Amino acid sequence: MTQDALPVLSAVVVHWRDEGGLARLLAAWPDDPRCELLVVDNSSSLGELTAPARRLDPGRNLGFAGGVNRGVAAARGRWVLLANPDVRPEEGAIAVLLAALEGAAPGVAGLVPALVDEAGRSQARWQLRPLPSPAALLAQTVFLSGVCGPRREPPRGTPIAQPAGAALALRRRLLVEIGGLDEGYFPAWFEDVDLARRLARGGHRLLYEPRVRFRHATGGSLPALGYGPFLWVYYRNLTRYLARHHGRAWALAARGALPLGMALRLALLPLRRPRRAATRAAAAAGLAAVIAGAATGWRRPRGHAERFAPPADGNTE
Repeated sequence: MTQDALPVLSAVVVHWRDEGGLARLLAAWPDDPRCELLVVDNSSSLGELTAPARRLDPGRNLGFAGGVNRGVAAARGRWVLLANPDVRPEEGAIAVLLAALEGAAPGVAGLVPALVDEAGRSQARWQLRPLPSPAALLAQTVFLSGVCGPRREPPRGTPIAQPAGAALALRRRLLVEIGGLDEGYFPAWFEDVDLARRLARGGHRLLYEPRVRFRHATGGSLPALGYGPFLWVYYRNLTRYLARHHGRAWALAARGALPLGMALRLALLPLRRPRRAATRAAAAAGLAAVIAGAATGWRRPRGHAERFAPPADGNTE
């Protein structure tokens, strides 16, 4: 195959138990030879896909970071688009993205499409965030909200420090050079923050491109995972991120604060059930599991520690 025949863009979709979301993404995907679509089937639950999509089956759950790295290894495009199964491009969005990528200046590491909800409302507050300070992450452990993005959608070309990984176009060579995504954040959460931190450290710019719009349903895999396991994994990965980028003392401070934060949530359960928890009992069990995890260096509950241990052969750079 000649260089001219290679695609410009390789979209990498990591799928895990979200067949409905993936079906909507595939239905909206254009048949354009300049853009290949690779679906990494972490749940091994899909049959063969029709063109232009290509299924990659690793035979086990590699997590989001591991799935992205597997897809990037198989990609042929100069650019890669990280895309969740619960996003789908609006009509014409991929053609606009391809043109923007072809015209991107050499110093641009990536472009950040606009995410909107099903009603077309901007998700900039969730999507386009600054990199979190260690103090802000520590605040999250005691029931305070996380770092948010701008209230109003910024103009085209605005540098974005920490875009959500739900839809993000990056230069493939650069992504490979910095070691890909860190598979230690298994199965998900904080691998995109870690990636943004490493890109920023290298002086690489990610620019906002609102002419490219994706509809985003949010949280397609969370119901399959469950509220309690999500909390445990999220906070374990938060402390891992703190240790890797801000030092062990900050990670220990977060682990020390988590029992207080979880106890406060337990006290509020009679008044408020978390939206993602099926019952108050399930919420209480999840909060108690986080307390046990923080107190034991994430070795308890044993079932969680074994189920969510990163693959031994994964990339943890």
